[in-house]
Amino acid sequence: MKKILVLIFGCLVLAGAAFAAPTPCPTGAYTLYLVPSFTCTEGNLTFSAFGYSGTANPPGLAIPAGSINVTPQLVPGNEGFLFQSGWNVSQQAGNINAFQDSLITLTVTGFITNLELFFNGSVTGTGLSNVTENYCLNHDLSGCPMGSSGQIKVTNPPPNFNAVVFFAPVTSISVSKDINVTSGTNGTASISQVINNFSSPEPLSFVLLGSGLLGLGLLRKRLHKN
Repeated sequence: MKKILVLIFGCLVLAGAAFAAPTPCPTGAYTLYLVPSFTCTEGNLTFSAFGYSGTANPPGLAIPAGSINVTPQLVPGNEGFLFQSGWNVSQQAGNINAFQDSLITLTVTGFITNLELFFNGSVTGTGLSNVTENYCLNHDLSGCPMGSSGQIKVTNPPPNFNAVVFFAPVTSISVSKDINVTSGTNGTASISQVINNFSSPEPLSFVLLGSGLLGLGLLRKRLHKN
């Protein structure tokens, strides 16, 4: 009897821990996410290892992390982020090819089955806008094993504003999102919104809670027998 009670108590403690309120992902400047060791949670997923670098030509056009606003996407089972900023370039004097490039990196842990990418890039003339996301399943991007890496991309032109990739369920995915606008020698390009979602099935916490309830049922049955 004592062993059964200990088992049930352990299951309920695990279930309670799974339901404990985690640190929610904040809305605000991306600099909030760049604090060392920062980790946050949306629904079933935990996000960590955030990074950023911004480059441009001319260099003064580079987008700083503080100019990127982040809004968590809280749709159950399809969590992620909306990134908003003023990526916008036009032809420079002397037909200089102007560009802005923002590289956002992060790692997602949970139970993940697909990756989605959306953006609203617009162009004129020779302008180009695109977001290229490299990913690695169950491993860091650095040294990603063969067969675990992939790429997803949205572009304009040609107009391809959303893309999705499906894979067998994994427990983590590391991504590197390259947001780029280029004017070419006679054009403009802009992006103001990029959305990145990660689909996840029913959380493990329900399984843990179910285990606890099953244990209570077994205890009740045993008590009736006695």
